[in-house]
Amino acid sequence: MTSPRTLLFDNGAHSIKALWADAPADAQPEIFRNAVIRSKSEKRNFVADELDECADFGGLVFRLAFDRGILNNWEVEKTVWDRTFGSKGRGLKVDPASTELLITEPVFNLPNVQEHYDQMIFEEYDFASCLRCPGPALVPFGPDANTPGDVQPECVLVVDSGFSFTHIVPVVRGSVVSSGVRRIDVGGKLLTNHLKELVSFRQWYMMDQTSVMERVKETCCYVTNQWEHDWEAASASSKDTSIVRTYVLPDFVPTSSNKLGYLRVPPSEDGEDVEMEEGQPDPQPSTTAAGPSQVEEEQLLQMNNERFAVPEVLFNPSTIGLNQGGIPETIAHSIASLPEELRGMFWNNILCVGGNAKFPGPTLATILSARSALDANPSIRQNFLTRAEYQEGGSNAARRKFGNLYWSEKALREELGASA
Repeated sequence: MTSPRTLLFDNGAHSIKALWADAPADAQPEIFRNAVIRSKSEKRNFVADELDECADFGGLVFRLAFDRGILNNWEVEKTVWDRTFGSKGRGLKVDPASTELLITEPVFNLPNVQEHYDQMIFEEYDFASCLRCPGPALVPFGPDANTPGDVQPECVLVVDSGFSFTHIVPVVRGSVVSSGVRRIDVGGKLLTNHLKELVSFRQWYMMDQTSVMERVKETCCYVTNQWEHDWEAASASSKDTSIVRTYVLPDFVPTSSNKLGYLRVPPSEDGEDVEMEEGQPDPQPSTTAAGPSQVEEEQLLQMNNERFAVPEVLFNPSTIGLNQGGIPETIAHSIASLPEELRGMFWNNILCVGGNAKFPGPTLATILSARSALDANPSIRQNFLTRAEYQEGGSNAARRKFGNLYWSEKALREELGASA
């Protein structure tokens, strides 16, 4: 009998990242949008990777499985999982009966939501076994956390900034320290909505153009460490190309390759055009074929101080009226709540993951860390809950099995005393 394959499944609120553990070393995860999307112009629904077939990204309506970080729409989630696990499109062609599933969940997930996870995994899909764990607990095993000599650190402070919120999560020996976890109610969704409001007030009405504005955020926005300098540069002249960028909006023509728009790279100092940035669509087919008149009809979005003012909300939520500390302040509060003998190690090992950790584009650190965790620690498979164990003990068996992924303050201090 062949051993079951292991599927690494990062079930994010914005997108799902999935990868087989036995895939080649250079393989990249498959990414699926975790939503059912309705197109008004095409009058059809798109599920997960079906969004690749969409010809008009204008005015899409999203039905999300997650709301404020909580998975509360299981009808949508099951529809997405059916497509993801199936054989259509980019589906993973999963045979649940011979598959071990490592699936991520939010930190401090609600017990009733955890029970729904277990019911779906074992009763609806009949997976052979499952390990349901918080994503930050896997990060210390990933390549980004390794110290010189490929030594995995015992203490890592994970800044997990995702679609719904930002978590500051201290992790010791692969388990979350419950008393040190902090949450900031700022995530990628809020940043996109904030950008939509700014652009709609200053330039074009974009409140119903979620997909387009997500692309604008990912390609134009950046985090600045010299706020005053960039603010003055942005305010001095709209022609200052060190700050201002021009984004060409979609033309919404079904035959056009310009579906989400693209960033027009400014000319170099000698006046010559610079090549398009890597990963950007080539605008030539939709502009040169129609001649100069087509260029004049382009709808342009001038991105000025919005480029750095939107990500700044992560560091100063009070700028949009949220009475919360930013990431630096929250990190300090989290570390101050931990045992004194560990604080130095946490200050020395701070790792940022999640969709907001790097502009542009989503980071895949969690799913790659899960793969590294399995390779470096075969004993982690002992934490998998088998279908037989679930059928015997139900959700109580899951709580006992996965409970060791969290440190209580008492247990951590006892562990430190024993190590000393």
